[in-house]
Amino acid sequence: MTTIARVVRNTPAPRLRDYFLWRGLDVGGIFNERSDGRGYTATALLKAVERLDERNLAVLNADFDRVQDMTDEAGQWAMLHVSADRKSLKELGGHYERALWLFMDDPALFRQAEEARFADTRRQGRMWSGFVGPRGVAVSQDLEDHRRFEEKVRLIFDTRNARLDLFERLRVEAKEQLSRVVQAVIYREGLPDAQLVFNAAGDLELQTHRPVYEVSIVYEPGSGIIEVVANGTENRARLARLFAEIILRQGILGMRVPLRQYDLSPLLQPYDFPCDPTDGIAAVKVLRLNLRRKGADKPHLALLTNWEKQETVYDHAQSSLICAQNLRREYEVAEAIFSVRTRPARRSSGRGRTINVTISLPNGCNLKSKTEQERMICDKYLPRWGLVKEV
Repeated sequence: MTTIARVVRNTPAPRLRDYFLWRGLDVGGIFNERSDGRGYTATALLKAVERLDERNLAVLNADFDRVQDMTDEAGQWAMLHVSADRKSLKELGGHYERALWLFMDDPALFRQAEEARFADTRRQGRMWSGFVGPRGVAVSQDLEDHRRFEEKVRLIFDTRNARLDLFERLRVEAKEQLSRVVQAVIYREGLPDAQLVFNAAGDLELQTHRPVYEVSIVYEPGSGIIEVVANGTENRARLARLFAEIILRQGILGMRVPLRQYDLSPLLQPYDFPCDPTDGIAAVKVLRLNLRRKGADKPHLALLTNWEKQETVYDHAQSSLICAQNLRREYEVAEAIFSVRTRPARRSSGRGRTINVTISLPNGCNLKSKTEQERMICDKYLPRWGLVKEV
């Protein structure tokens, strides 16, 4: 009920009324065809929701989970940049109302926004591979090409069903910089799975279903890069080549775009983390360094502090048995955790954010680039601070 309560408390009553009427969920007369939502309270609605039967409560939970996921900055950007009618979305009152309105008004477009958010927040992560493709190529809209692509996917995965969803959208690359991309989402049927459930009589029985798995392919005509987001690495190159041959109608060699690699050696000594004043970064502090002896596989030494302490991790090193000279000569940083504190937004009475960043060798980073500030740290400051290797 936590997600349901959050959506209810953050969404205007008229929009909630639209949703419950649209779904046909009876909440004890709080919302009906004649009411306008006035006089209702969130507490009364939540009590009525608790009285829904198991099936309707499951539907409500599933719907509001999807709506909640799209209320962060990445979700809001995704909805705006798959929609041709951005003005209507922007005029709505808040993040929750925008997400719920699009969920009801255009379910197919809402799903595309979900897929866009999924692909963009996993760039340069463990599920991502990039390949060098042709630049400036028009994507085939021929349905026969789409059917042929689906048939090849069925053969690759040895499955009965596969479907291709292809759409154009904008993608946020950096501050105020957009690029036009084409995204292909491949839905495929998995192997049958069985689980124990209680039937209507209260007896246990096995219920079989076939799960649906998804793969996202994003093609950027400006750079020619083909990005594949999928679990497991074994089929990403095959899917990229297949997409290029059938949907772009051009063959590629399957050359990979290397994952970003990190260099944490600058953090072996105190570092100032220079920032531009206009970017709103108030302070950066190293909270933890996990060290390993050069040539070792795993870290075995940790230096740590926190924001409240006046000391730094380097003070910790000096006060321990390790002197700074031995630190640089004998050890390397295998993982670093530091925090970036931002100033409050202009004309805001609130506090700034604290963004915790974890980087581990060779290419691990916890930033998912969901927000503008995270993208700025990834794209601008990690290279400026000397923490990114040139590959």
